[in-house]
Amino acid sequence: MSSTNKTPYLELNNWVGSDKPKREDFNEDNNILDLTIGEHLENSNLHTTAAEKAAINQPFVVTSYTGNGNASRVITITNDFAPKWGIIFRSSYTPSIVDIDNRTKYNYFGVFSTLGSNIGLSLSGKKLTVQQSGTAVFGSELRSYNENGAAYIIIAFR
Repeated sequence: MSSTNKTPYLELNNWVGSDKPKREDFNEDNNILDLTIGEHLENSNLHTTAAEKAAINQPFVVTSYTGNGNASRVITITNDFAPKWGIIFRSSYTPSIVDIDNRTKYNYFGVFSTLGSNIGLSLSGKKLTVQQSGTAVFGSELRSYNENGAAYIIIAFR
């Protein structure tokens, strides 16, 4: 005979003094507990996975590449996550240079995001498209994110 009473949430046996518990009552309660707790632990909406915990502990990624001089190039920033925003700059170099004689500015620093980016940068998922401007024209502003042989650093944030 199962119990006279049941618990309110899981309907486990809740015996009174006159009840006579049986082994199948305990086995049934154990199955209910195992199923309920197991479903709860597997619910990814309620619990953080190991990969998610690792991601929380690493809110950004740093990567680098060497420019190849092409007018446009796609850089895979990371395989772990799609960044929301980031910065790019030429390693060991000034953010920009101004050639006063030609009134030309060379940009080596930029900001990119899912909402918009500096001219010459475009973020799509885990990939950043960088551009390298061609020959300077009097009074121009050039994008220099893929200069041949130049080292660049990318810091991308979740």
